[in-house]
Amino acid sequence: MDKGKVMFYLLLIFIFWGLAGNLHASENFLEKGIVEFKAESYEEALEFLVKAREQQPGSSEAAYYLGLTYKQMGNYRGAAKHLRDAIRLTPSIKDAYLELIEVLYNMDELKEAMDWVAKVEKEGIKPAYISFLKGLILSKRGKNRDAINAFKRAKELDRSLTQAVDYQIALAYAKEKKFDKAKESLKAVVSIDPTSELASFAQEYERSFAKALEMYKAWQFTGGVAYLYDDNVVLKPSAAIPGVVITGEKDSSVTTTLRINYTPLLSDPWFFNGQFNFYANTYFQTKTHSLIVPTISLMPGYSFQKGALTLPLSYSHIWLHEREYMSVATAKPTLNVAIFPNHIGQFSMGYARREMLQSPLSKDENRDGNIYLLSAGYIHPFSGGRGVFDIKYEFSEDMTEGKNWGNRGNRINLGLLLPLLKTVSLTVSGDIFLQDYTHTHTAFHLKRRDRSYSGSGGFIWEILKGLNLNLLYSHTKADSNITIYDYKRNVYTVGVEYTF
Repeated sequence: MDKGKVMFYLLLIFIFWGLAGNLHASENFLEKGIVEFKAESYEEALEFLVKAREQQPGSSEAAYYLGLTYKQMGNYRGAAKHLRDAIRLTPSIKDAYLELIEVLYNMDELKEAMDWVAKVEKEGIKPAYISFLKGLILSKRGKNRDAINAFKRAKELDRSLTQAVDYQIALAYAKEKKFDKAKESLKAVVSIDPTSELASFAQEYERSFAKALEMYKAWQFTGGVAYLYDDNVVLKPSAAIPGVVITGEKDSSVTTTLRINYTPLLSDPWFFNGQFNFYANTYFQTKTHSLIVPTISLMPGYSFQKGALTLPLSYSHIWLHEREYMSVATAKPTLNVAIFPNHIGQFSMGYARREMLQSPLSKDENRDGNIYLLSAGYIHPFSGGRGVFDIKYEFSEDMTEGKNWGNRGNRINLGLLLPLLKTVSLTVSGDIFLQDYTHTHTAFHLKRRDRSYSGSGGFIWEILKGLNLNLLYSHTKADSNITIYDYKRNVYTVGVEYTF
């Protein structure tokens, strides 16, 4: 035989042996990976299955088991990638649908998870389990009623899911604040198999929210009394005004407060808060500036997955020196959106109507009017809700009937509540209010422009549960191009509040 032909045949034999060896090795990688996966040796399984996927990129089985391994190891993003391949490749692995939906649920990729649920429902793959997964996703999205229907459907299709389904139904009813129905479902969980781990969870959960219900009070009352020292009660101008002598600007007072809060348990997604506030400030000498201010506030709201929409309504009726002085009614629709966990964006627009209840000195001094508001803010709760930082910008258009008081305002305020110790917190706030008046002042013959800066700081000490000692200092500086509206003011307050 020709020597060249011999060499050619030998080369072909080596190539075929090599291909067979590689194929056998890749099959071994996949087989070994599956064996290690079933033995729950996930680190070893991962090593073999990664090699199997490299050598057999078109194998849906290799993709499926690698996806399962990543899922067991908590690498959900890696699991989702390979489980999608297990569905896409031929032959498509049907069980990969269910695994992928679970992974997406754990990743909070709820929209994509629901898209896959819709596809699987059309194909009729394990309808009972798919209905159960659908209930979990809907519950996580805050659609509790739809979730309950999906769970009930799962139970109808497969009675073996009854205990797990009843437990999830109980959680959904609890979110809806339908605690009686939640209790019924939890009792059903226990009755099916009292010795199971799930029954133990159900009993503990039932005890937990039964205790929470006992502690929950729809009504809450807070009363307070404080001593206040004010070094400029009458807002005496900073500069002397020729021919005008102002005295008695310094005085002390006693303030009393009462707050009644009502928060009923409503079914999600609705909630409601009603509040009555009473504030009285009685000066020892300057009786003309003593205030009584009762306020009623109502705040219905609707919550959704990443925030809430509320409609705060309030009405205040103010007495000055025991005479009716002013009333203010406000409506302020507000949207709160969770940008990230513990980072909330707040947007609102509002309307207020102010009525002065005493006759003005002239029609140009009439402060009756409509106020339009637009604001945006940021809120960051921290330390488990004990602390909070917030900042807000607000634009206002104050359209008064008298020419001398109409203005446009730009306001920035910020606040910080910082826990220092278990029972002591620091509170700090600041406010900048820039007002440009619309018309030329009829007495001073120029357009008024005010710049007001204020800041406060203090400590809150919880002496006993529900009893707080409050220490507060505030400073205000008002600059105006009309001297009479320039002033500085310092207020010192020490008081106690009790909540019950």
